[in-house]
Amino acid sequence: MTIGEIIEALGQGKALADIGKELTVGKEKLSKALKNAGYLFNRGTGWTYARAEPEPLNKNYTEFISVRKSVKKPISTNVPTKEPINVGSKVRSNERANVVRKRSSFDIDVDLMKDLKIQAVIHDKNVYEIVENAIRKELAEMKKGK
Repeated sequence: MTIGEIIEALGQGKALADIGKELTVGKEKLSKALKNAGYLFNRGTGWTYARAEPEPLNKNYTEFISVRKSVKKPISTNVPTKEPINVGSKVRSNERANVVRKRSSFDIDVDLMKDLKIQAVIHDKNVYEIVENAIRKELAEMKKGK
């Protein structure tokens, strides 16, 4: 549907919500599309064009819908490593490695968390570094069968 057809339908008394429903984009997106196209809404006069350039009546409304995709990306950080890292056939140590992290949430004993934070400050480390190292050590022991 073109902007002109939408403006004409609005002029004939059709509600923006109804047009948005027909186009399966909803009232809010359609309203933003009209605003992006240069139209302003006034309760008394309705939708009016407010730009100096010619009205985009023959353009499709989808050209004016701003598309923002919400993409969750893993957190990637450079952290100093103290343990060797296997990279292919090479082993590197004490270098910065690009580590992809996954945010997680869990419950932990309050006193344990206090001690963890204190030790992180004393040793100038982040809490997650200490937790990751502890988990790595525990998993290594579990794999050995202890």
